[in-house]
Amino acid sequence: MAAKARRIITKVLFVLVAVVTAVLLVRAVFNYTTGRKLERYLAQAKAEGIPLRMEDIAPRCADSDNGALQWRAAEALFILPEQIERKLTADTIGAFFDGKPLDDGARKILTALCGKTGRVFELIAEAAARPCFRYGDWTKNPWSTGQVKAIKTIQATRLLGIDAVLQADAGRADMGFEECRIGMHFVRKLMDEPLLINDLVALAEMKALLICFDRIARGREMGASALSAWMKEMEITSWRENLVRWIPAERLFGLEWGLKAIGGRPGDLSESLSILGNEKAIDRFFNWLIRPLLRSQAIWAHQRYGDIERKASEPYYKQIDFFEKCRLVPWYYRATGVLLADFQGVFIKEATLEAMMLTTRAGLACKIFKNRTGRYPENLEALVPDILPEVPIDPFTGKPLAYKIENGELLIYSLGSNQKDDGGRGTYLITQQIMDKDDDWTWREKVR
Repeated sequence: MAAKARRIITKVLFVLVAVVTAVLLVRAVFNYTTGRKLERYLAQAKAEGIPLRMEDIAPRCADSDNGALQWRAAEALFILPEQIERKLTADTIGAFFDGKPLDDGARKILTALCGKTGRVFELIAEAAARPCFRYGDWTKNPWSTGQVKAIKTIQATRLLGIDAVLQADAGRADMGFEECRIGMHFVRKLMDEPLLINDLVALAEMKALLICFDRIARGREMGASALSAWMKEMEITSWRENLVRWIPAERLFGLEWGLKAIGGRPGDLSESLSILGNEKAIDRFFNWLIRPLLRSQAIWAHQRYGDIERKASEPYYKQIDFFEKCRLVPWYYRATGVLLADFQGVFIKEATLEAMMLTTRAGLACKIFKNRTGRYPENLEALVPDILPEVPIDPFTGKPLAYKIENGELLIYSLGSNQKDDGGRGTYLITQQIMDKDDDWTWREKVR
């Protein structure tokens, strides 16, 4: 009986050794072939002039021109409220951006808060006037590149926009408009440094500033030169081109990090970096085992980013089918746990901002039409070609923006991410990627 058991154990051990040997042999062959494939891919990309390091696209910015130095000083000065005061402040600011009128209590809180932030506003203006913006040190590893403090940046810019509204309400509309302009130029300056976090911050800030600008401009008489200047500020083509510069940076970030994680590449990226950090021995073994798969995935991810970069210049309604395909990740890459992020949410945020800019631009065009004729146009086609080169297209639907004059109001709006006509109703607070209802983005003005 014992002899029989020993024979069974021997056979089992033999089978295990054979399986392990086969796995290691397959792994060795796969490691060699994927390694050579990765080397060829990188060599070809380099020959074609495709950037392969973050340093290749680093923003060039001398200290004397760098607006980030002023913003660093502003960050140090800008102190977020304490916990109890923070909730009251957040609720007040939230109500403001949700379109609720300012009562005396809210106005007092916001006026005091803006007064405390005056020097920060001055530094933002100085940063906006500088030729370039570079916050991080791009000579270091990409994961150690410095990033703006997102919460402080968004809060300070929101307060700048609120101060602009308060100035306009106090009879200083020119000062309010100028603060909005400074804020928008600062936001665009942030995008000089092409990092995804900077662009997400820029999207949030620009959205807040547009709401503040709209509150000042709607229902207010504006001269022809001011209207024309602000229409240029709302031009989306250059905005989109600047905004999507983060995609090449994310592409290179992933490539550099991936190459280090799999043990480097020939030449100057030979330093090895574990994919899991200070992991256990079993984790290190698993990382070693799947390294050939990581090499193959590095090529796949780099190519997929290239597809995203080419698609990014199109409006959102042309991107929807593409994002559905992006979710189709080969099953064998799921084992690595290192996959592409779902960028659809980023592009929805961008499309939302573009919708706001387009409706604002169309609203300003209608004010120009009214200044010339004494009335608002019957439709957006009446603005073409004298005021607008073409009828503005909703980035969510690919159709013209909705235009109505009803119940004494002019309404120009995008249907939003749900692509449903909610009659111009919308909310500043977006709680999910695609809202079920009430997410139209609207320029609204009384018809007099």
